[in-house]
Amino acid sequence: MDHWQAEEAAAAWDAARGAELPTRAEQQEILLDLLAAAEVGDGAVLDLGVGSGLVAEAVLDRLPRARLVGVDSSEPMLELARRRLARFGPRGTLVRGDLRRLDALELPGGPFRAAFSVQTLHHLSAEEWAAAAAWTAALVEPGGLVVVVDRVQVAPLLYRDWSVLWRRIDSRVPATYAQHLDELAAAGDTPLRLVDQLGSLAAAGLEADCLHLYGNRALLAARKP
Repeated sequence: MDHWQAEEAAAAWDAARGAELPTRAEQQEILLDLLAAAEVGDGAVLDLGVGSGLVAEAVLDRLPRARLVGVDSSEPMLELARRRLARFGPRGTLVRGDLRRLDALELPGGPFRAAFSVQTLHHLSAEEWAAAAAWTAALVEPGGLVVVVDRVQVAPLLYRDWSVLWRRIDSRVPATYAQHLDELAAAGDTPLRLVDQLGSLAAAGLEADCLHLYGNRALLAARKP
């Protein structure tokens, strides 16, 4: 069974509030600043991988007139999100859906003035990532903003160098690249190279760049012409 379908796993993740990832707070603040500057107004925002609603709650607080549609495949996560976002009433809509099966996913409330994904797309293959980028681009209004905050692949020959950098903020670094890969496999993570993520966004018709990067954690921003 998918790890995230277990209530215990969802509750444990929610309780941690992302504290195990040192870059999360800063990159989330950048995301919120970008959305605030995007002039969303009373428009709709799409959250791909809403999880327990932690980021969605911050977005709805920051954008007091906006509506948000959040998608996630985990029912336990969505139940946590329902409780967290209940105070926003109809401004928050949650949909259960798998980003690997976009043809079966129907969303209310579009088109969207902005879309974002935080620490979700690293579960997808390269083909699935590209499909998700194209699908998202089609749902965003012209001029709309797309932000991806996620992990990127560490190059094997640069693993020791990446480790030097990452230990500045987190001592929990596997000693070898093989152990790093074992950790990724155990979590079901398949991060892509930064260049491939940017390439998929460009292939989807978006103008994209990396605005913030620390080690293997990147914030990509893209606009639809």
